[in-house]
Amino acid sequence: MRKSPRDRRLQSDFESLQKLQDESSIFSFETVGSSRTLPTKYRLTFNGNGLKKSSFSGVNLTSKHVVRVDLGSAYPRLAPGLLWETKIFHPNISNNGVVCLGGYGTHWVPSLTLCEMSTMLWDMIRYKNFDSESPYNREAAHWSRSQPENRFPTDKRPIRNLIGSSTAPQHIPSQHIPPPPALANTNRLDQMRVVEITEDGIEILESGIEIIDAKLAVKSPYPRTAEILFLD
Repeated sequence: MRKSPRDRRLQSDFESLQKLQDESSIFSFETVGSSRTLPTKYRLTFNGNGLKKSSFSGVNLTSKHVVRVDLGSAYPRLAPGLLWETKIFHPNISNNGVVCLGGYGTHWVPSLTLCEMSTMLWDMIRYKNFDSESPYNREAAHWSRSQPENRFPTDKRPIRNLIGSSTAPQHIPSQHIPPPPALANTNRLDQMRVVEITEDGIEILESGIEIIDAKLAVKSPYPRTAEILFLD
């Protein structure tokens, strides 16, 4: 029996989410409801740095985000229903979990797939995508305007973070490899333990040396010699 356009779209959305899940260590999903029909309800999970606000500790990082998606009977002609299930502090997500999709909220585009929407949601979580001028959460909008630009995004990884990288550890031969000549007399920085990382990202070694600025030079099994070109 030939599938209807809606069923073909539901099938396509499901398959594209499976592919996205395979290409990401950030994104996963589960379907909600009967397994005998094409999925119309999902729970999307994102594992990465977003923000939440507590009345006791203020604005803090939070690493797990769950969004409920309901593809109603008129989908894809009409937009899906979205509801945030976990706490999040974002200008375009209300305190009760309602999500603002900007222009897509008022002028829905049926060609926008669930996979593409998942990418949009991840970009919202990590503050790569936010609008503080037309907010659902005015407090979050005001807070975001007061922050330095380099604070965002809160997570630099794209959602398809496994593409082009190997998850398997690289094998390094056990033979001795001398350190690079230019850094031969660095007092074995590679063997010094990091005892503190400041809010500015400065690594303080157990010897008291502060690694303030570093530039990647060449790859090597010595994590603090071959990879660091300049030390202050």
